[in-house]
Amino acid sequence: MTGSRRVLRDIAVFAMVFQVFHFIEHAAQLTYWFGYPTKAPFLTPWAVAGRDILAVDGTHGGGNELLHLVGNLIFLGGIVALALVARHSGRKTVEIPYLRKAMVLQGIHVAEHVLLTFSYFILGLALGFTTLFGAAQGAFGSSLRIWAHFLLNLVGTYYVLRAAWEMYGLGMILDRSTGARKETRRAGIHL
Repeated sequence: MTGSRRVLRDIAVFAMVFQVFHFIEHAAQLTYWFGYPTKAPFLTPWAVAGRDILAVDGTHGGGNELLHLVGNLIFLGGIVALALVARHSGRKTVEIPYLRKAMVLQGIHVAEHVLLTFSYFILGLALGFTTLFGAAQGAFGSSLRIWAHFLLNLVGTYYVLRAAWEMYGLGMILDRSTGARKETRRAGIHL
């Protein structure tokens, strides 16, 4: 495995681990919603810390929008890294359907967060598909957004993990030939 492919693989693995925790965050938020559907959405302590760090405008809303945009950009970056691993392995993304699905879905998800973030900073209101462009307000708006982002993260996480598993099976994630050579050398066999 070349150095650049190894770096891309490591970026992809980091982004996938990050995404699993991001998904768990959304699952916790949805679980909280079942008990308190009219309350403000739940954030774990580490999400609150991230939100507060990113609250460049001094508001929780601005921090929330930037936190989600940055998190989803990290996940998209990991998917792109996987696509580049495939390319370095001599494969095209069309040969790995779940990778292509993950890339399209996460691209749409990032576009949604760009809309939400920029509209929040420009207009003071997060406007996007998951807020029905401002028509969904109050508890209904929060509920719609919680459910939509939970489902986007559920499907996106499944797609990328399935793609990574397929790529692993095709020998793109780990270089099996190097591992085989090491094992045969230990046994006294030289290839």
